Amino acid sequence: MEIKFLEKLEKNSSSLKYRITFFFVFFLLAVFSVFIITSLLQVNTLTRFLGFHYAMPAVNSAMELIDGDSFERIARTMDTSDPYYIETQQKLLEIKKETNVMYLYTKAQVEGTMFMYVIDGSDVPGGELFSELGDSEDLAFFDSAAMKAFNTGTTLIGTIDQQEEWGALISVYAPIFNNAGDVVGLLGSDVDATEIVQWIRTQILWQVGIVAIFIAVGLTVYISVIRLVNKNFKFVSATE
Repeated sequence: MEIKFLEKLEKNSSSLKYRITFFFVFFLLAVFSVFIITSLLQVNTLTRFLGFHYAMPAVNSAMELIDGDSFERIARTMDTSDPYYIETQQKLLEIKKETNVMYLYTKAQVEGTMFMYVIDGSDVPGGELFSELGDSEDLAFFDSAAMKAFNTGTTLIGTIDQQEEWGALISVYAPIFNNAGDVVGLLGSDVDATEIVQWIRTQILWQVGIVAIFIAVGLTVYISVIRLVNKNFKFVSATE
């Protein structure tokens, strides 16, 4: 009887430790899940706020200037002396300065994800931030919102896009339509996200510290409870 009692006691003890371990693992997963979800929501909310309040006004103003058919003509003729090209470039630059965005530009599709700059209002022609008519880039290496805006014909706010050449940017992309209703290009507006990236990193470090404290407390409680269970099992076994 005594052996059966001890076997039953050991079985109950093992079951209790299993439940405690399961609860501790569940606790860790819950903490990590809350941390990850909170971080993603913060980044998404902040990105959309900056895109909507800073990059979108430039896009809305610029779209009033863009004539899809004239844009198609410039992309086809590559004529920088065209009056429409000259006038629109100057006006885009004025909008860029007024809205304080970092880049304001238009692009046309060359093939697939390869696009070329058409009218760039990011700087004066020849300036440091200016992209010449015909300069090309592969949008496959940029935020997916660019190609999605072109393919769906909808204006989209992108996520934070970190590029070695351009830095950290938050962009808004709007499709350019010709008179036939076809999407013939993209208008992009970028805002500098360097300070935001630094802020996000600081927040993540702070949140990691909070998670570490929760884990440390949970691990301390877990070890203490397991030791207590083992101690009680040994005490009961010794008295039998």
